[in-house]
Formats: sequence, C-alpha cells, structure tokens
Amino acid sequence: MFDLPAEQNFCPELDLATDKGVLRFGPLKASSAGEIRYLMQEFGLSTGGDQDLRFKSAGQDAVFLIAAGEGVTGYFLEDFGIEAAIESVDDLVLRCCPIGLPISIRGHYYPDDETRITTLMTAVHDGIKVTWCHLRTRIRGTEVLRLEGAEGQQGFPMVSCNPRPFTPASRPDTEHQHGRVTA
Repeated sequence: MFDLPAEQNFCPELDLATDKGVLRFGPLKASSAGEIRYLMQEFGLSTGGDQDLRFKSAGQDAVFLIAAGEGVTGYFLEDFGIEAAIESVDDLVLRCCPIGLPISIRGHYYPDDETRITTLMTAVHDGIKVTWCHLRTRIRGTEVLRLEGAEGQQGFPMVSCNPRPFTPASRPDTEHQHGRVTA
C-alpha cells in the first residue's frame, strides 16, 4: 500500500544477514538524525541495539536509521524488552519523518536457531495522524506463517493491510441498527 519501491527498500547487508537481529527505519529527515537517540528516549523507545546505531543516506535530506546485533528484533521495543506501543512509534514518526513520504520499519531476528521473525511496517503521515500497514512472518525451515495483530491489540500496529477493502457491512467498526449500517 505505502511500501517503498523494492530497489530502495532492499538492503542486502541487512536482508541477507543470518546471525543477528536487524532494524531499518526511515527515511528520516536528515536534520533529525542528530537528535534521534534523545527522541527515542523521550518516547520510551529502543531498537535493542541503541549503542550501535548507524545512519545510511537516502538522498539529499533523508537518512535511514539502522541497528543490528543481539537484542535487535526488527521493531521498536519499550521497557522490559516488549514491543513498543504504536502510539510511541507514531510520536517518533511525527517528529522525525517527512510528511507524505512512505516510511518503513523493517527487520528480523532469530528467537532460536531454526526460526526467523520478519517484520515490515509501512506508514505515511500528514503531520497529525500516522496510518500503518504491517506484515510479520515466522519462517521456520520451508514453513512461512503470516502473523498479524488484531485491531486494538496492545503493542501491535493498529491497521492491517487487507487485499480487498472492507465493505460497510464487513468493517469491524460498524454496528448494524434497524437494518442500516452505521460507522
């Protein structure tokens, strides 16, 4: 839906890494790169590898934040190492990312020797509200299982991409009253 073109979104040194966790976030406004650690602390966010944050240029006024290593999960964490609430990630996006451009948080980690958890979260914002799509998969051998959060589930992106749009009658936020559908 909002994903970056494949040639910009693919990063071989991260996507092909086989022995550590990786997180890639951006594009960020280049001007926010100097304060990213402070902002992450302000919003209670961690990559799990904050001591080794790197930046990669993504054009004239944009950079990607990259974290790799033990403890990195491919998504932002908060206290106690649990997945951060989406509202905290929204705050970071609103402060650091350009308005109207697709933003991605992507990465992976290995909870054990045979399993890889891969996350791709893509967003766009208008300066006030952030809209998300996400995909999380578990890969074990040749088995690929798509993992998704339910709407409103704590610590998971609030909006899931759906291959076909909801009709008013099938949207989860509608109520049926006296034969009418109200949103």
